[in-house]
Order: sequence, then C-alpha cells, then structure tokens
Amino acid sequence: MKDILVSLLEKNRNNRFLKNKIELQCKCGHSEKITYYDILASGEFNIGKPIPIISPFISESIYDETINVSPLIFLKKCPDCGGEITSVFPVSLENLIPILQLQPPDPQMYG
Repeated sequence: MKDILVSLLEKNRNNRFLKNKIELQCKCGHSEKITYYDILASGEFNIGKPIPIISPFISESIYDETINVSPLIFLKKCPDCGGEITSVFPVSLENLIPILQLQPPDPQMYG
C-alpha cells in the first residue's frame, strides 16, 4: 500500500492539497514546518492498523455507522537531540488515495 501511495504522489506532485504545511515539534523544543508532499515522498511514515470510528458524515438513520480508517503516522529523527518526532497525518489513507487519484482542474476554466 505504501508503494501505491508513493507512486500516486509522483504523478500528482503539483496537487494543491499536498502543498499544505504541518509543523512538527520535538520534546526538546525543535520545530520545523514541512509540506505534506515532502513527508509522504520521503517515506518517513508508517501505515497504522485500521481503527473503527463513527462516520463523521450525517446519516438519516438512528444508528451511527462505524467505518474503518488507517492512520498515517510520521516518524522523523530530531536533528537537535536525536529523539523521534511522531505525528499523525490529518487525513486517513482511505481518504488520501482518492484525493491523489483526482485529475487537476482545467486551467482554462479555473485559471
């Protein structure tokens, strides 16, 4: 699955969503801002076990729908203290793959 994600990243390196930045901070105080693309393209992440959660989408039924999501967990070594910086990607694997499979909008229409 990690290989599929990296190949989709290579095809969609100009995806605007991937240009968003996240701030990673270590316990020692070191912090850095890095784009989603840089983290995912470097391969410094693991795919977590699927976790059942209640669907955030509004349903018209009385019962809550439970869905499974696989978190992406960043792992990076701190350049100052050598400790490990961990963070969870804000979008699950199941939602990230469709984002990367979408074609970019037509530049003539949305210029």
